[in-house]
Amino acid sequence: QVTISTTQLNGTKWKLQGNTSGSIYEYTYSKEIWHRKDGSSFAYPYYLTNTPITSYEYSAFDHSKVGKKTKGGYMVTVNEKQKVGYCAAIRSFNKKKGIFVLKLITEGLIGTGDGISTYEMVK
Repeated sequence: QVTISTTQLNGTKWKLQGNTSGSIYEYTYSKEIWHRKDGSSFAYPYYLTNTPITSYEYSAFDHSKVGKKTKGGYMVTVNEKQKVGYCAAIRSFNKKKGIFVLKLITEGLIGTGDGISTYEMVK
């Protein structure tokens, strides 16, 4: 478990290790932007916190923290269209090595496997 800040994430781009989809994940202070190979993109509001949120309930997402300079060991994102929240523990973050590891801790989601995602930084 490591603590990071939105300042560290802001302006970075990542791709899922071992994934050939061509998707890129970009971070601003307020959004995780999923850029797909076909040119489409989807933006998900997020914030960082030290409080894990295991519920996927939309009401558990604190919109007042989005866009603020937050820091913590957990990343909380929300899919506004589906009204579903996600929380991941930040296992590793190293800009120098270009590695970012998240472990999904939200309960009740289907098809997430072990929930661990390893990302490589895109230069």
